[in-house]
Amino acid sequence: MKFVKVLKLLLVASIAVFVIQSSSAVIPSPSIKIYPVNGSVGSSVSIKGKDFSIESEVRIFWEGKDKIMASTKTDSKGSFSASITVPQVPCGYYRIKAIDEVGFNAYSTFRVTPKITKISATKGSPGTVITISGNGFSADSDVEIRFLDPFNETWIISQKLIRSNDTGVIQANFEIPQTSEGEYRIYAIDSKTGLKTEYFKFTVPKTTPVPTTTTSNEQSNKANQTTKPTTTASRVTPKTPVTFSPKSTPGFEFLLGVGGIAAAFLMSRRRR
Repeated sequence: MKFVKVLKLLLVASIAVFVIQSSSAVIPSPSIKIYPVNGSVGSSVSIKGKDFSIESEVRIFWEGKDKIMASTKTDSKGSFSASITVPQVPCGYYRIKAIDEVGFNAYSTFRVTPKITKISATKGSPGTVITISGNGFSADSDVEIRFLDPFNETWIISQKLIRSNDTGVIQANFEIPQTSEGEYRIYAIDSKTGLKTEYFKFTVPKTTPVPTTTTSNEQSNKANQTTKPTTTASRVTPKTPVTFSPKSTPGFEFLLGVGGIAAAFLMSRRRR
């Protein structure tokens, strides 16, 4: 009889242990999944949870923030879905936590990345000053704004170092450098983490020369300066050669005549 009682006690104990182990094995821990797992300030994050208390209110919290980011209710299986907006915080890793009425909770990690949120202009000539705004940078940290060549990402045409505030927000003026026409890219890099923002396109248009206006006096002066005077070559009259001829005078001709008569008389006498 004693042996039978002992067997009964052992059987009851074994059943009790089996029931306890089985019951503990079918009660999983609550968990949540988020998508995406990284993003910028102001972006939306989808949250899905399971194995929480059935038909229970679930509250969503952001690490470091006392404010409830979202509130929802589980279904008959203890599952829920919700979404939140990334708050204004510096870049880094943060826990997103879900907790129900009973106290069951779970969390997942989200990474905040920097972003340029606005550029005051996306087109302008060299010398144009634009305003660049952004958030999600490291708190009180150096941020470098870069102006890149469109064909070579390693060629930094211009850069400027600025400082973020205690919430990772930046706002600064940036002057477009002297460069040729084309489509360029602007981005910012967080000096502390090395994280880069997405590119913003900036177009430098083709410059056309502006015609200058002149007064009538300036135009006439310019015409006088540019018009070459016409010079005519002076015609050289060739010199007539000088000829010398003996002057004929009446007395000289008379003497010649007398001499001729005398010569003829002498020649006639010799013949006789």
